[in-house]
Amino acid sequence: MRRALGSQLQILGFEVLVLESAKELLAMGLLTSEFATKDACLLVDVYMPEISGVELCGRLAAAQSRVPIVLMSGRDDEQTRLVMREAHSIANLFKPFDERTLLRAIRKALRNRLGSRPSNP
Repeated sequence: MRRALGSQLQILGFEVLVLESAKELLAMGLLTSEFATKDACLLVDVYMPEISGVELCGRLAAAQSRVPIVLMSGRDDEQTRLVMREAHSIANLFKPFDERTLLRAIRKALRNRLGSRPSNP
């Protein structure tokens, strides 16, 4: 799913970095590098091993990261919806989702990112 989604987004014209886990993302230091200042967002599964998508949201919020997160899950149940709401993600997707739904979530995340930047004097 991860590679297929990455390929689909590349075909649609996005620059994509596909990682195995949140742990790998944090270890790479991307969120404190130039990536953190680009027009970017993260597509993150709620139920990842080691560091869940929800835990990643919490860590990024604690670090005052402005990189917006779109949470995804194959589980569409009350508990998952509650967890996603509490994580304060920009958008929530339930698998399977279509291309239009995915693009709408990414655009919403990027708009939010652009809107959160301080204005230049």
